[in-house]
Amino acid sequence: MKKACRILFNLYLFIGCILSCSSASDTPKVHVNSGEMSGGYQYTYNGRKIYSFIGIPYASPPVQNYRFKEPQPLKPWLGIWNATIPGNACLGPDYKSNFKIIGQEDCLYLNVYTPKLPQKGTPGDLMNVVVYIHGGAFIGGEGITYGPRYLLDINDFVYVSINYRLGVLGFASTGDSVLPGNNGMKDQVAALKWIQQNIVAFGGNPNSVTITGMSAGASSVHYHMISPMSKGLFHRAILQSGSAFCHWSYAENVDQKTKYIASSLGCPTNNSVDIVECLRSRPGTEIAKSFLHFMPWKYNPFSPFGPTVEVAGDEKFLPDIPEKLIPYDIPVLMSVTQDEGLIIAIFIVYENGLNELNNNWNEYLPHLLDYNYTISNDNQRTKVAQDIKKFYFGDQTISKETVGNLVEMISDRMFGYAVSKAAQHIATKNTAPVYFHEFGYSGNYSVLASFNPKSYSRESNVTHSDETIYVFNMNDSPVHDNEEDTNMIKTMVNIWATFIKNGAPDIGNSEIWLPVSKNPVDPFRFIKITQRQTFEARAQSNHRNYAFWSSLPLTEFYEVNVPEDIKTEL
Repeated sequence: MKKACRILFNLYLFIGCILSCSSASDTPKVHVNSGEMSGGYQYTYNGRKIYSFIGIPYASPPVQNYRFKEPQPLKPWLGIWNATIPGNACLGPDYKSNFKIIGQEDCLYLNVYTPKLPQKGTPGDLMNVVVYIHGGAFIGGEGITYGPRYLLDINDFVYVSINYRLGVLGFASTGDSVLPGNNGMKDQVAALKWIQQNIVAFGGNPNSVTITGMSAGASSVHYHMISPMSKGLFHRAILQSGSAFCHWSYAENVDQKTKYIASSLGCPTNNSVDIVECLRSRPGTEIAKSFLHFMPWKYNPFSPFGPTVEVAGDEKFLPDIPEKLIPYDIPVLMSVTQDEGLIIAIFIVYENGLNELNNNWNEYLPHLLDYNYTISNDNQRTKVAQDIKKFYFGDQTISKETVGNLVEMISDRMFGYAVSKAAQHIATKNTAPVYFHEFGYSGNYSVLASFNPKSYSRESNVTHSDETIYVFNMNDSPVHDNEEDTNMIKTMVNIWATFIKNGAPDIGNSEIWLPVSKNPVDPFRFIKITQRQTFEARAQSNHRNYAFWSSLPLTEFYEVNVPEDIKTEL
């Protein structure tokens, strides 16, 4: 009996060894400059098995004495890095929980997904690389939110998403060499450099990198196109609903905002060294939530910290205002959604903001449209407010009946005008083509529904970021659960995939989708993706009321006097 039990026990050990050895050998491993890592697997929406390596550090943690410093080189690790655990999000607000601060300061991580890994001795063909820079008004968000289940379903790309420092921790500045600013953008540069050095290990081609993003991510892409620090790190660009020309993409007077935050946290403000040293001793969460000081009306202006011109420092990410810098000559694909501004207008509607705005138009509109700082003259600010009201509302009041007017106003000011202006600017400077489209398809899902399910229904408005859910799986929205949305996934992924491969989006008819004209006086050329999932060629001389917004004295990118009242966003 004992002999039989021993035989049975040895059999269990043998089977266990086989299972554990098989499991170990099945674990995907990759060796990068900092050491070896083990990853895992994910599946695309049609069941394709892909390798995933998440939570990979690309720079040293920006903590303690490294807080407010440019990203530092990563030290090699011992053993095997477990790349199956998500890295920390950077400190910032959770938009779905009343701006509660989430994340950690130790947050400089990226995620890599690949359908194939190189085999020893047989490297094979290297694949195109796609790098996603997340949005969130430069104060929130994280890369892992945007998954590759759609993009990699049939495409052999290496997909990377990244984190970068946000808000005050990522974009504070003392206006001198002590803290020049733009550390969040320099984090992105460090991630792009890491990709250049290591992506071959995942089967990626460092000489074929497309950078892309939505909202602040799109603005980031545009900034990389004009930054001397980003030269040679990418070869194509895709921008969704954002550009460096958007007023919210550029932060004014950051040094005074930083000084104000230091004072509010009990720090001396006599000199930059004291400001930075003291702020390094304060809790990161307190610094992270201090941006709320600069949002006087319903979280507006919604991006008080972000990229700004660096007036000092050895290596400047942004040495001048965006319009004065020449973009790199690469193919570009840009887009806006049909009703971008609904994402902001909906909060005004639900929080009884319509009456507030109607009764305090001259006071609140400069916050909502973020020009309270760029127009220092009170009388001129009031005149601009009245000009805008007359243009979009005529003699009507702001009410539920005129929400459509409000959405159009916000859409034009915050997104449409500035994105199409950037497209025209890039096209006039470059030989490479700039393609543009407007997304007008409303499916079963929308980002609005994640805030309030009753606020959205199919074939209604197409708001900010609704286009992105057909390229990346976001927030667990299963847009592939019905035929119409699945077809739109195929359409959008094909547009992206052909552009990533060839620098030109293919919709089956090159005569329909013509690039933006290189002559700025020509009508603005783009295609409209319709609710019927058709492509309509458009050419407009006044896209998104370009002429009206160009006529207003909104000098976002020039130094102006600072209003005395700190509550008006300095």
